[in-house]
Amino acid sequence: MLRGRRRIFCKAPYLLTFLLSCYIFMSQRSTTKRVDEIPSGNRDFNLTSFDDLLQAGTVVEAGSLAAVLPVTLASLPTLNDTLSLLISPPSCVSQVLIVCPESLHSRIRTTIRQTLRAAPDSDYSPGVSLYSWNGNPSAGVLIAATQLSHKWLLLLDDTDMKSLSDRTRQMLLCPILVDVPIGPRGVAGALNNLSCLPPSSETRPASYLLPPFALPASLVSQIYGSWSELGRAVSDSRKTSYGGVVRGYGDPDLDWCNQPRHASFSALVHTHSSTNAGLFLFLLPNIGDLRLLVKLMCRLQTSGHSVKVLLYSEPSADLDHEIYDSGCHISYQAMNPTARLVHTTILDWVERIGGNPDVIFALKEPATQLLQIDRSVVVRVPRDDLPYVDWMGSLSLVEWQRWHVPQIELSIITQNRTRSLERLLSSLSRGRYFGDSVSLRMNLEQSSEFETIRVVDAYQWNHGTMFTHRRVIHGGLLPAVVESWYPHSNHSYGVLLEDDVELSPFFYAWIKMAILRYRYGESTGETFRLFGVSLYQQKNIELHPEGRRAFDPRRIFAENGIVPSTPYLSQIPCSWGAVYFPEHWREFHSYLAGRLSETTMEIDQIVVPNVRSNNWTKSWKKYFIEMVYLRGYVMLYPNYEGFISLSTNHLEVGSHVKEVSKEKQEVFRLPLMELDSVENLLSMPGARLPEWKALPVLNLTGFLIDFENT
Repeated sequence: MLRGRRRIFCKAPYLLTFLLSCYIFMSQRSTTKRVDEIPSGNRDFNLTSFDDLLQAGTVVEAGSLAAVLPVTLASLPTLNDTLSLLISPPSCVSQVLIVCPESLHSRIRTTIRQTLRAAPDSDYSPGVSLYSWNGNPSAGVLIAATQLSHKWLLLLDDTDMKSLSDRTRQMLLCPILVDVPIGPRGVAGALNNLSCLPPSSETRPASYLLPPFALPASLVSQIYGSWSELGRAVSDSRKTSYGGVVRGYGDPDLDWCNQPRHASFSALVHTHSSTNAGLFLFLLPNIGDLRLLVKLMCRLQTSGHSVKVLLYSEPSADLDHEIYDSGCHISYQAMNPTARLVHTTILDWVERIGGNPDVIFALKEPATQLLQIDRSVVVRVPRDDLPYVDWMGSLSLVEWQRWHVPQIELSIITQNRTRSLERLLSSLSRGRYFGDSVSLRMNLEQSSEFETIRVVDAYQWNHGTMFTHRRVIHGGLLPAVVESWYPHSNHSYGVLLEDDVELSPFFYAWIKMAILRYRYGESTGETFRLFGVSLYQQKNIELHPEGRRAFDPRRIFAENGIVPSTPYLSQIPCSWGAVYFPEHWREFHSYLAGRLSETTMEIDQIVVPNVRSNNWTKSWKKYFIEMVYLRGYVMLYPNYEGFISLSTNHLEVGSHVKEVSKEKQEVFRLPLMELDSVENLLSMPGARLPEWKALPVLNLTGFLIDFENT
């Protein structure tokens, strides 16, 4: 079950009655408080009262506790034992979410089946599911935790639980209802004076906890970058000096922080400081691959990051160990082991580097398939994409570390324009996806022609799963678009493509760069108004009541003292190639359902004054524009010279276009950014997407506005 946004609409006449009823209900409740009802105002840690509450507290309700378990290649042998503890009585766990690399899925599923078969017969039957994650296991747990809708969570690490006493394990498997994280391992102190807290039968406050620990799911409603960041958030929200509570019962691993198998915890304590500089490792076969990545490496160095390079299949022994480019020099090490020893050679080299790499960039080939380094994000890119990765140098360290979080899905809407569909599919095949797994959904109308169906059946998609859906009753374009995609989590992003659209090979790079910057970067708390990213560069504004007007944002910006090449925000939703965000698309479904059922207003009610879309009665955009207007939402648009675009529209006859002239087509057709112009992708101020507050904002009719007043 995934957590979705819920909205409650109250009618003003009933608000006072509702509040009065709530007051009467609350005043009649017993004065006896549960542990999770302790007020969290300004207070210090009250050891005695907390111990009393632990002794008298209530355990979690049946079905309300989920466990998040990371599994790595190293921890796979102990999965059976850990899973048995989680799914067998007297555990209160009702759902286990296993966070693991895709390369381990088959072996993990086999272990799950074996464990479930061996489990004792009972009415207790927890669910077990997989969450694909190829990066740092701790980061994967923090991200996966936000996907569950259970009230309580048990966050685990990739070590087994045998080092814990029976009582401590039971405390974790059926935790007491407390409103802070509780577990046997914690860290105390400030940034430069941190120390491990060993398990103790006494309750002790901690700055933050390390897994395993239990906590209310409400504390991880957003993504945190580290355990210390989660602890600070808990402390800030409660206005206390602690972010968790350490409690154990006779555990044998009192010196857990310094034991070899917990060395990663010791490193965590001392390396999670606030710094923007990271350690990047590049694992490449030969010098030719290295030369393709020099610009990316140099930009990372210029940004303050450390870059180290291994060429693990380089046959030339007499190569220099440095390569120069425009004042930048990159050092590297070259080796040439036998094919059988390549993987071991890579792991040995990484271990000798010292320190914990933040990001490992590797070629996507068999030698790196099982590569997984604790607390490192591994980005594996196909060789054919290496010439086009310079844009990655514009990402911050935080954005790199979130590389695997967004799940981008492509959704095509088609009916009977077979040639148009073939053109769109051809452009998809030319796209560069940089090693990501991208799912593709084909949405066919009931009236789709045989040739269209044949094209869909014959298409080979090599970058992820492909699913075909065909309607049995003709619904028209509005439901065809609106029902073509629905997010399955808050990290699910839908690229909506009607079949008269054609894409640039760099459309995915633009999407990924924008999502990482504005959804997972440093300023994500300010970007809640952003509902999507357009691939199409506006050349006309359609919404003026008197009709279409030419539009040139670069001219407008130059006249207003804004760098002309700055990308911008607009209230206009794009239907000619765009990605839509999960929360806003769910909200649109709810808004549209209410609007069409006339539960909130009559269908012909004017919501947005003086715009042409009020006449688009059969278009989904009419209603999306209404929601945007009411909520103050915006979409990010590209702004390249000469209207170079990531998508173009061929304006062909369809549901909303009855006849087309060449002149009219040229109004909407834009030049696409092609492979030989990759440098154009960063043609913007600072060669990177601007900070959120630096983006200009335009209204529905193309005029600059103050964002705070939208």
